[in-house]
Amino acid sequence: MLSCGVVIAVLGVGLSTPILVYIGVAMVCAVAVAYVWVLLAVDSFLRVFPRARRDVTPHPLTAGRPGTVTVAIEAGRSSRPGRGRVGRALADHLDIREQAAAELTGGMGTKATVTREPGRLELTYSLHPSRRGRWPLGPSLIHSSDPFAMFLADTPVGEAQHVPVWPAVVDLSATAGALMGHADRIVLGARTPSPDDSSLRDYREGDDLRRVHWPSSARRGTMLVRSDERAGRRPASVILDAPREPVALEWAISAAASIAVSVLESGHPVRLIGGGIDPGSVRHLGDRGSAAARIELLDQTVDLASPVSRAAATADVVRSASLAATDAIHGEVTVAVVNPLEKAAIDALVPIGDSGRAWAIVRADAPLEQDARDTVRALRRAGWRAATATSGDDLEALWSRMLTAGEME
Repeated sequence: MLSCGVVIAVLGVGLSTPILVYIGVAMVCAVAVAYVWVLLAVDSFLRVFPRARRDVTPHPLTAGRPGTVTVAIEAGRSSRPGRGRVGRALADHLDIREQAAAELTGGMGTKATVTREPGRLELTYSLHPSRRGRWPLGPSLIHSSDPFAMFLADTPVGEAQHVPVWPAVVDLSATAGALMGHADRIVLGARTPSPDDSSLRDYREGDDLRRVHWPSSARRGTMLVRSDERAGRRPASVILDAPREPVALEWAISAAASIAVSVLESGHPVRLIGGGIDPGSVRHLGDRGSAAARIELLDQTVDLASPVSRAAATADVVRSASLAATDAIHGEVTVAVVNPLEKAAIDALVPIGDSGRAWAIVRADAPLEQDARDTVRALRRAGWRAATATSGDDLEALWSRMLTAGEME
């Protein structure tokens, strides 16, 4: 329209036709007025509503479970009264949209309910997270235009934030107690318990100082604590071998997290090892299934990613096995969710199987079925209770069969 107005005005001057000049000038002025209108509308709105506060419930989200977002766009305290009235009047005619990653909306658009109050705009909409991870949400976009709809503007309000999404967790708490009880029966069935049925291990952050064995600590020069094998809070380690395929990765992380959370909620300390988790940050979590420990455990899974190569995955399993082997000797239960393993990884897991308190789920997606069966046989020879599973298997049914049957193909 601007170009046409200029051309018509020039033609009018050239042809000495005032009516064309008037039309051309009117068209140019209309565009200029529309442009200034949009600039003033956006500027006035941002001065009155300079910030947006976003609340996500629950936080963090869980894959497969819906959540709710409330975005409050509020007037600034320093807004002048006159400008505030103008801004609020403009706000009544502005469209507001929210931006969200497809992983948070399940691939669908967001449809928000907008509530307008004096000095405040509020958007409420639902999220349907489909994948574990950390995904962007926001900023809100203010869609404005002039009365002639010649200029359109999408202006961001507030800042974007990254929302963490936990993996889907299957409730295995009913069988987690059976797992820990079965481990106790293995130990107590092997020998007659004595009055002092305990061993010593290195002190970990969070251990009760009353369990420190001071004479041995003085001799060794490092703090040692008593680890009672018959105590009701036998610890457990869950080893994760992260697959390289995206679908298999999510299934493996979900399986490992489900087992770890269920053990935690049954009243036993647990730690998650491998999968890219920093070995230096690994520690046992849990105090009678505390909510804080559950949050910390699931937070560890949010940023996990596939290994860069099979060699890197094998090295990660070897490190994890070395970390778990020492505590397995002193009565710790070990559960591994792994892919078909190289010989180096199997050799590293062998010492853990000697304790008689080791379970493994080996992924057997096509075309890995034969390699998975070979891994299961090797682990069973080493004393593990192992089973194959695919990414489409029901984890709860698989886990129940493992604990009731002991071994399965």
